[in-house]
Amino acid sequence: MPKFEEIRPDARLAGMLGHPEPRETRTVHSADGTALHVREYGDPVLDPIVLVHGWAVALEFWNPQINALAGGNRVITYDQRGHGRSEVGSRPFGDHVLAEDLSAVLAATVAPDAPATVVGHSMGGGAVLAWAKYFPDDVLRYVDSALLANTATGLSDGMETLKRHDRLPWWLTVIATVPLPVPPRRLTRSMFRKVSLTAEAPLYIVEFGQRLTESCPARVRARWAKVMLNFDASDGVKALRVPTTVLYGARDGLLPPSESARTAELFRATGHLDREVVLDDAGHCGNLQKVDEFNAEIVRLRGLSSRPIGLTSF
Repeated sequence: MPKFEEIRPDARLAGMLGHPEPRETRTVHSADGTALHVREYGDPVLDPIVLVHGWAVALEFWNPQINALAGGNRVITYDQRGHGRSEVGSRPFGDHVLAEDLSAVLAATVAPDAPATVVGHSMGGGAVLAWAKYFPDDVLRYVDSALLANTATGLSDGMETLKRHDRLPWWLTVIATVPLPVPPRRLTRSMFRKVSLTAEAPLYIVEFGQRLTESCPARVRARWAKVMLNFDASDGVKALRVPTTVLYGARDGLLPPSESARTAELFRATGHLDREVVLDDAGHCGNLQKVDEFNAEIVRLRGLSSRPIGLTSF
């Protein structure tokens, strides 16, 4: 297993950002034998919510959702390959690997008679689409609704899409694919706040996000960045045949909002777009900045099931 330094709780990580105690921790092996770190929270008899984090973070990214939802739901999350406590494995990274990893987690944790609401953020949303693309026959078996946050089906014009983004310095896109160590936090704070959040984001949220990013090995970060620049999950849109919400921040500094809007349009064309939600004052990480709105949409989707749901407020 890779070395992973726990993000220790402190006074500023109370409440929504605090680290919840899992009901169960397990190791799930993907198709190639790579060990994935999986955690479950909440009541095991309730229908599940599966949270899939994005690029260069870890499952703690979902703390605001776990803390709010686990009181009345079964919540499952995992560290993506090479992130957090999950192994890197020996296979080249690609969308098929994202798909196989999520497939293994769903098969190990979700019963076909109690399908999940699956929530993916950024690369995690890409993992959901890749899974639907490669495992279309499993979609209705394991999932009954989906939320894709700040998710592209593939950059409409490749690298040029990001170079034209007025909130993202072009050079940052280039160096993201190079396995360089993260500079000291104080030197990158302003840029992280602008790109991942918004200029008004509270410092404690900025530092929480920075600490997560620092936990991702440079080589893993670079390898997955290259995958995402050439990602194409448009076939996954057609295969994800469940009510789907596409949610994104109007001020996303990493992925142009137009790319998320394009994802919504593709789902609208299939007839499976349940809602398009734009968070006016949020950046790339709306789950950290607009916690109540983000969680409420998960609860609404979970409510499409006949099973009871719950939400804890902070």
